[in-house]
Amino acid sequence: MLGDAQPTDAHPIATPWTVSAFGALSAIALFVWKALFLSLDDAVSLALGFAVIVVPSLALVWAGYRLERGDVPPERYRRIVAWTAGCSVGFLAVNVPPMVLFPWYGIEGTLGWVHFSIVMGAVAGFAIGYVEARSIQQEVEATAAAVRAEQLEYEREMLRYLNDLLRHEVLNSAQIVGGHASLLLAEEPDDRTRSHLETIQRRSESLEDVIDDVRTMLDANECPTENGAVDLSDLVAETVASFRSTYDRATVDATVPASAVVVGNAGVRRIVWNLLENAVEHHDGERPRIDLRVEATADAVVLRVTDDGPGIPEERRGSLFQRKSRNHGLGLYLVRILANRYGGDVELVETGPDGTTVAVTLPRADDDFESANRPDDSESKRDVPATSEPDAD
Repeated sequence: MLGDAQPTDAHPIATPWTVSAFGALSAIALFVWKALFLSLDDAVSLALGFAVIVVPSLALVWAGYRLERGDVPPERYRRIVAWTAGCSVGFLAVNVPPMVLFPWYGIEGTLGWVHFSIVMGAVAGFAIGYVEARSIQQEVEATAAAVRAEQLEYEREMLRYLNDLLRHEVLNSAQIVGGHASLLLAEEPDDRTRSHLETIQRRSESLEDVIDDVRTMLDANECPTENGAVDLSDLVAETVASFRSTYDRATVDATVPASAVVVGNAGVRRIVWNLLENAVEHHDGERPRIDLRVEATADAVVLRVTDDGPGIPEERRGSLFQRKSRNHGLGLYLVRILANRYGGDVELVETGPDGTTVAVTLPRADDDFESANRPDDSESKRDVPATSEPDAD
């Protein structure tokens, strides 16, 4: 195997420059031959030689340079060189009979004819080989694209099947288990049984959350290139209001512009929710405070979520947005997946004992869509209540 790999590594580098070197030597040979056997003062002969030999030779120099930097794969170089050499010899063979029958200006003219035949044959051969290599490569790429499309369609079908399976089988089963646990809890069981039932109920609710996250990832992966546009300001306002109802112990300050249209779909809502939920779940205090800001730039919109929690330990920061993190579940990993699907990214801006800031950057939608969806009012801030204080006992 090693013996087979060595020519492949060395050959592609040498092949393009073989063509260029042949062209350069051909041009130099003309001038050397003129200087030794004829006269450089013969303007007509020199111009004729330049036109029929030097120009094609320089074309070969450029062809070798272009071949190395073009889109033809190295494994097709050898065939191009074979066409170049074969046509050069073939064109010379075609011209040999006329040279013998009709010699041109003696030996000097015949040698010029030979030189011309070799160079022009090489140019024609390179052109044929290059076009053939491009055609083969395009056919290979088209076949590979068709195979990839078929594979993607198969994967999408599998994702749809898994999504339906999670929705109709696994999620329903988890809800049934949780529902039965709730019914049994309502019957006032003894303490030991209550403890077991509460554990079952918590686990079933946790399983429902995980299934919901997995379904969101499946939806995002089903058509990753088919994104619409959503107004992040509207979405943040709705999500914050819902979040305050669910986590009434948390205080959420939200500052958003009147409109910030970004590339995305319903999954953007999950990004906002997961960032807020992560800030609350990893807070060690009784009253978490979260500051949410949306800042629009010329080509992107940045969503920043800052909490006043204890910060993230240094050993966990590298895996914060990674899969299979036992410390963070699917929440922030799902944020990264969704942000990447929309052409954006997520980063840990800062963390420490005074809190953590996470920023998600999403590309802005095109101006036409943004103009069509911009509110009629001229307010610079959307009406989102700054805080949500828990009711006093």
